[in-house]
Amino acid sequence: MTKPCVCISGSTQGIGFAIAEAFARTGARLVINSHVPDRTAREQLSGLTECHFVQADLSTVEGARGFVAEAHKRLGRLDTLVNNAGTFCDADFEELSETIFDRTFNLNVRGYLFAAQAFVRHLSPGQENASIICVGSTNSLAAEKNSVVYDASKGAVLMLIRSMAVTLAPRGVRVNGLGPGIIDTPLTRAGLDRAGVRPGLAKQIPLGRIGEANDIGTAAVFLASEGARYVTGQMLYVDGGVLANQMTWPAAG
Repeated sequence: MTKPCVCISGSTQGIGFAIAEAFARTGARLVINSHVPDRTAREQLSGLTECHFVQADLSTVEGARGFVAEAHKRLGRLDTLVNNAGTFCDADFEELSETIFDRTFNLNVRGYLFAAQAFVRHLSPGQENASIICVGSTNSLAAEKNSVVYDASKGAVLMLIRSMAVTLAPRGVRVNGLGPGIIDTPLTRAGLDRAGVRPGLAKQIPLGRIGEANDIGTAAVFLASEGARYVTGQMLYVDGGVLANQMTWPAAG
């Protein structure tokens, strides 16, 4: 049986690495990525499966297209693209700048689009179960204070997923998204480790805990699998129930 070939942008740490590791445990052949050199992640994943590293800046059209083209060259085919590379910058509304806007949208939206375009161009005629997975956020549906640009970019990702899904369906390409809630990663850990933050957040999550990166990894594997062949245009929110939860009435005094 042919092993699936998967390329994952922004995948040397955090959620991206967890997604790569989850695919590696299924035996998929991998290409991982960062905009800076990295050997550690590739070495770790190579203990589980065939894994290549491609350095590329996904915030540029050239970098997005080049990453996918090089991934195809390394593996010989591509079955799944995971768009994960992203950034955020919380800032007071008055402090938002063109630089913040461009940096956020270039990586979170433009990079996703042109990587997806390159992925489709490298598919083989008649290839089955090709899929694109875009990592979004619960912020595509629920706003967060002082995250105006980030929230807008993740709202754009939601519509990018839906539009690409209906556009690419006739070509046999499924497009879905993952919307992480609060996940413990190197990027969020400093904030989570402040006194009282973890228990305070956990109390607001119906499942009662902060998410783990592997929660996103296993969900990504499902969306790329044969078991999800009739799933497209969907954003799977992996948030412990946060978006389903209303405000809680305080107990009567």
